[in-house]
Amino acid sequence: MGCLNLCSGSFHRHFVPNLTIGASVIQSLRKHRKAYLDCQLMVSNPLDYIKSKGMKPDVALKPATPIEDVYPLLVGENPVEAVLVMTVEPGFGGQKFMPEMMDKVHERLFFIPILLFHLLISTAHKCGFQVDGGLESSTIDVAASAGAKCIIAGSSVFGASEPAQVISLMKKSVEADSQ
Repeated sequence: MGCLNLCSGSFHRHFVPNLTIGASVIQSLRKHRKAYLDCQLMVSNPLDYIKSKGMKPDVALKPATPIEDVYPLLVGENPVEAVLVMTVEPGFGGQKFMPEMMDKVHERLFFIPILLFHLLISTAHKCGFQVDGGLESSTIDVAASAGAKCIIAGSSVFGASEPAQVISLMKKSVEADSQ
């Protein structure tokens, strides 16, 4: 079993303290992959740029960001297509999963008006709600049972001796909770 999508992070220093790969590396990935490429732009005011390039914007919530802050981005002429709840502080891999962030999943699932919920789950790439940070075999079921439809995993996949097994386990967990 292979990876379903590629996810890359590109950060600006005022959002997270470190710099990671930039636009040129991300562009080179596009030349060699036909898979869906999900790029996390942790920068300020990216919506106009994203839309001008014909791409589909999502929004990420840092642990301290209230879920209500995303509501205005879900409606309007060009709403975001998915919400990514960070379950670690963004910027560094290998951090411990923050299970209390799953409260944001439950808030989104139960308190967002039905119209907004429909907009979220009817996205082009069928992801709607994503979770990123500290996900591994001992935490995947927590995220999946909370309603995560897309799991973003870095250290647990790339640090594994059998990455395909980790991906398979995560995929099965999400699919089992989706039924």
